[in-house]
Amino acid sequence: MRVSTIASTLALAASGVQAQYYANQSAPFYLVLSSQNETLNGTTLSSYHEGAAIESFGLGGPLSTASVEYTFNYSIQSWQDPPPTGVNLTGLLTWELRGGNFNLSSPMQLSYTPSSNVAVPLLEPSDDGTLVAFDDENKLTILSYQDDTKPLPNYAVTPTYNWYVCTTYVGYLYQTLAWVVGNAEPQNPTCQKVDVLRIFK
Repeated sequence: MRVSTIASTLALAASGVQAQYYANQSAPFYLVLSSQNETLNGTTLSSYHEGAAIESFGLGGPLSTASVEYTFNYSIQSWQDPPPTGVNLTGLLTWELRGGNFNLSSPMQLSYTPSSNVAVPLLEPSDDGTLVAFDDENKLTILSYQDDTKPLPNYAVTPTYNWYVCTTYVGYLYQTLAWVVGNAEPQNPTCQKVDVLRIFK
């Protein structure tokens, strides 16, 4: 009996912590690519169907009123340590899946394959997701908390910007946003370096 009570308490605590990221929501915004590749530069990201209630970030063309909107769900209590310079809050990058009689919050979650260093960000209905942040220039970042490139890993909170556009296959073959794990070059030869900018409506 005591074990189940403890388990229930932990589950409630975990759900409460996660729910904090949904306590505050930014105004809607667009995600626009910045790249040295003129074909990609200025392109908006759009939600591409990959499977049942699963979307990736595909290329949506120039910024317009028809561009796909996203939000940033966060909590003012989301920091456990002092934030790095230029980054204010961590939270969940979210898209709303709309159906005939439902609206479902779909936060971004990186999807990894053990044989590749290229992860694909996916949007799926969930209470969980990959924590991201926006810096002072409105660039999308994922924070690194440990530098393991040295014999003794150092704890340091550092914004990282490992965004690329690559040809990926999750449910369909698309050109999508991708994240390269670590500090190596992407092993997928189609990948091209980009930054992802938040532009409010």
